[in-house]
Amino acid sequence: MRKTVTLIFAALLLSGISVVQSQDNDFATRFERMIDQYMNVKDGLIHNRSDLAEAWAERLETTFRTTPDDVFPEDKLSLWHGLRNGLAQAAGDIVDAENIVEQREVMATLSDRMMDFIEHFGNPGDKLYAFHCPHNGDDGVVWLSRTERVANPYHGPEMIDCGEKIAEL
Repeated sequence: MRKTVTLIFAALLLSGISVVQSQDNDFATRFERMIDQYMNVKDGLIHNRSDLAEAWAERLETTFRTTPDDVFPEDKLSLWHGLRNGLAQAAGDIVDAENIVEQREVMATLSDRMMDFIEHFGNPGDKLYAFHCPHNGDDGVVWLSRTERVANPYHGPEMIDCGEKIAEL
């Protein structure tokens, strides 16, 4: 009985998701989905959960690859195509990473590309914050957050407070 109820619930959920996906061809809705999935990847890394980071990165890669061109202004389509490929590649590299250290290295690329995306297309949603940590690479690393609280995805709990807010987007 429990298995039947679970299957019915799963079928209803999936059918609801497909309806939502078919109705969300506007930029703001797609952007929010991308940001939500990015935040889930980041949170997985913050909590040392490479499995969660991988699962959400796979969803994010799919979102980048399946976002229809018609949600973007025609004069920015070529820009979107260039950014989309880089964003999808970075998300895919998180999925393919061998361990959480590699995932965190690729997160830096994904975060940089998300910042580029927001710079070119704006933020139609809730306020976002950009943070910087100087302890990775020559120039340090950046990441996005929905809150002003520092929660560094690059070091896990050991250095969760490392970083400073550098911008409101």
